Amino acid sequence: MNQLEIEEYIDKLLQQTETDVDEVFTRRLKVIQRQVNQMYIKYETNGELSWTDVNKYNRLQKEMKVIAQLFTEDYLMIIQKLQASLESQYVEGYLRTAYLLEKTAATEMGFTIPSVAFIREVLLNPVAEMTLNKILEPHRNEIVRRINIEISQGIIAGEGYAQMAKRLERAVDFSRKKAKAVVRTEGGRVRSLSGEKAEEKAKEFAKITGRWMSALDLKVRSSHRRLDGTDTNNEGYFTYGDNRTKAPLLWVGPDSAKLSINCRCVKLRIVNGMLPEYRRGRDYMDPTYQRKLADRIDKLMADESLTYKQALKKAQKEISPPSVVREYETFEQWNSRLKKAS
Repeated sequence: MNQLEIEEYIDKLLQQTETDVDEVFTRRLKVIQRQVNQMYIKYETNGELSWTDVNKYNRLQKEMKVIAQLFTEDYLMIIQKLQASLESQYVEGYLRTAYLLEKTAATEMGFTIPSVAFIREVLLNPVAEMTLNKILEPHRNEIVRRINIEISQGIIAGEGYAQMAKRLERAVDFSRKKAKAVVRTEGGRVRSLSGEKAEEKAKEFAKITGRWMSALDLKVRSSHRRLDGTDTNNEGYFTYGDNRTKAPLLWVGPDSAKLSINCRCVKLRIVNGMLPEYRRGRDYMDPTYQRKLADRIDKLMADESLTYKQALKKAQKEISPPSVVREYETFEQWNSRLKKAS
């Protein structure tokens, strides 16, 4: 196991949550389109809705009240799904990082299974306005307002149902993307929190520093490209301008929101000056191997203009660690032992 594999595993959990959010919005779009279609069937004349007929007896207002209630239920469901997912991501991130740090440092560090109460306390955003309810409430209000506007404008413009359905699809997709951005941002924050908690405990037994690793694509913001491959300072922080953080999405400073939203960067942990990796039959913590790996990463970044992540992956394929005979404990065995001790 290495840190890239841990990140890939957590990514899959995050992607499943994004899929769940997609399904909520897809299902709701179909329901709303059916509602609007019924309005056309009842009140249309020559394929158009009459503004007068639709507003008669507060018909449109009643339909919008139903839609608003449906979205209230949807966002409550999203919050529940996201909360459960974040708790799962925290546990997996914490335990897998703890396992890797303990095994590569070759010393028992006394890790235990975190309780549900402890996880929820850690995940609670200290800023009252940044809890999941507070973040998603304006999103819910915005989509209800936007759908009201789209339906009203479509009726006034004399549009048929097909055009109206497209309006609704665009409105829902816009809100879908914003909700998924919240999922990604909160997932990244939890990933950083779980890693920091594991590191905090491991620092009692080993020297651990951090290295910033950006994503592979061109969507990475310029500030994070500049941080790519850089290490934490003597106080354990990454800095950018007047901002500082111990890990991605945990920024403190005047630009904290801009540096955090939608961030996909991660923090690699360097244990006793080496990149941790633990597998059966191989000594990834061999000093000679680690030196060759570091030199190759530096050369690839300089000669081929690769990101740190790209250079790391390529160097790991090119350089092999020495073989070693030793007792090996899988993550599943280690995790089972912790559960029995808890």
